[in-house]
Amino acid sequence: MTTLEVEITSATTARVTAPDTKVVQLTAADRTALWTAIHQHSTHHALEMAAPVDVAVREAGKHKFVTVTPDGTATASTPSGPIPTRDAPPTQPSPSTEPAAPQGSGPVGPVMPAAEPLPPGPAPPTPDRPAAPPRAAPRRGVSTLAAPSSVEAGREPARLGLRGCVNALLGARLTPKPSSREARLRRTAAALTGPLPDRATVAVVNVKGGVGKTPLALALAATVATHRGAGSVVALDLGEAGSSFTDRVAIPPTDEQNTRSLLTQLDAADDVGSAAVARCLARQPSGEDALVAGAATGCAASFADVDRLAALLGRYRELLVVDTGNSHLADRWRWAIEAAHAVLVPVPLRHDAAAAAHRTLHTMTTVRPDVLARTVVIITDGPGDAPVVETDVVDAFTHLGVPVCRMPFEPQFASGERITLGALRRPTRDALTVLAATAVELMIRART
Repeated sequence: MTTLEVEITSATTARVTAPDTKVVQLTAADRTALWTAIHQHSTHHALEMAAPVDVAVREAGKHKFVTVTPDGTATASTPSGPIPTRDAPPTQPSPSTEPAAPQGSGPVGPVMPAAEPLPPGPAPPTPDRPAAPPRAAPRRGVSTLAAPSSVEAGREPARLGLRGCVNALLGARLTPKPSSREARLRRTAAALTGPLPDRATVAVVNVKGGVGKTPLALALAATVATHRGAGSVVALDLGEAGSSFTDRVAIPPTDEQNTRSLLTQLDAADDVGSAAVARCLARQPSGEDALVAGAATGCAASFADVDRLAALLGRYRELLVVDTGNSHLADRWRWAIEAAHAVLVPVPLRHDAAAAAHRTLHTMTTVRPDVLARTVVIITDGPGDAPVVETDVVDAFTHLGVPVCRMPFEPQFASGERITLGALRRPTRDALTVLAATAVELMIRART
């Protein structure tokens, strides 16, 4: 197999040598572009040979071996032949005009010590000053057997964009640029692990049905759980009887996993343990829990009952993501507005959905006057949308002082299937991460 020898001579230049060919000098604007030029040159050579080539990259005395196929695939490998070396030709000693020092003689002239001078030792003991006791060795703060520190997310190799491609192809460890999309997503994900207020609650609200409240609430709970850990989030069903919550959760609950069972335990004992609470929750694939209303939603209809449930769940979980119903007169709906630290209002680009969302915002202010300060409107793309509505929608909501976000179209939301985070498209998962971080920021503001 042909071997290309690549010597990186600087951050922007490299020298490529192939058998029976002349040396090729590669020049690029920066280190990332240089690695790309090496990959392109190796692929071109593999195409000419109609066979994979070994690429031996040498930089600062270190070697890295990659096999590049004619289709551009690069994989780390061991060399198929001997490791290429480039030994410098022996140099002839130049004649010296100075007389050579005689054999066995000491160095000529003053000699500077290579090591730093030792600190002065203790003074010798005298009859009137006894010798000082020996000092104990200084104790280190961290044991040498301690595990190494984890690498910060910002210093991990890039996985997306051009730098991600270079890392995957050549085994490099380039980090994302601070202004790149990947770096912004990493900073956003880090914000999701911040502190939350007690009984932290996010409510997904719109008095119109069919706008995507349920899939958004379930996907948001799954997103937060992937960053905060399993058992940290509960998706709570506060919709009317016959809502789609049970049909959209990834793992359907059993007959005993509902709000009725949890309220029965609260009525029977003042102190309900974590194990008893967990038995009433349906654990989902991403680690979040789901609490459905069940068939008998009337048992959780009162404001006081919902507040008791939330207080109990808040003892064992960090965050409640509440899927609300369509009736602004229901006690469950009014509790969600009063208790929420952040409110998300999904709005498809349709005139009826936009008008209903606008009425929802005004109705929310009658329940809680300051609620718009912690509310975000999410414009969701979907089939049947009218893009001409967007300008009027954004103007109407920004006039109320409510920020507006946008989410891409998600087929899983529109299909009516069960919601699993892994089945969602990458743009949707990225948008959910940003939306979850926005909600956490609103909750932190409410906390302060």
